[in-house]
Amino acid sequence: MAIEPVTELGVGGALRVPRARAVPLSISPATYTAAVERYLTGAGIAKSSARIYRISLTTWGWMFAGAAAPTGPARRGAKPPIFPVTAIDDPVLPEALAEPAAARADGMDADTVNRELSITRGAIGWWQAPGLGQGWIEGDPTIGCWPAPATRPSAPGEIRPPRRRLGRPARRRTRPRYTPLHAASR
Repeated sequence: MAIEPVTELGVGGALRVPRARAVPLSISPATYTAAVERYLTGAGIAKSSARIYRISLTTWGWMFAGAAAPTGPARRGAKPPIFPVTAIDDPVLPEALAEPAAARADGMDADTVNRELSITRGAIGWWQAPGLGQGWIEGDPTIGCWPAPATRPSAPGEIRPPRRRLGRPARRRTRPRYTPLHAASR
């Protein structure tokens, strides 16, 4: 259930304190954009992460609609084309997505592409989940998309050694720095 704030006029035209009204999430949203917003609010995505999730899902929205996803600064303010969320169930969509996803993987950083694919697969799984009350879609159009290979440094000198915390030997890093009172009396 999602909670939407409601404001009503009370007796004599006075404004009453806002209260919540429960809206069942099982009602399928009309558009992909609405499904994205429901996912961001209903799946418990932190507010700090929601912006990145929205950008990634908007990018994939362009690809779901068969259009090229915007890149660079235009990507952040881009609005996906309007289409029903059920269009994701099209059986030819996985084949149609394979080429644009591969082209995107070739032209962008592997970490970005893999993060976008992971976010999209998470949203699709949430939209499919009948146990959570959604069941809005059945198929997974990303089934033919593979994570981009991780980029490797070109020379051994480019690999930096892991940073070590100074002041404590490695075997003592997991032990507490203090002695609890009950342990000192033993």
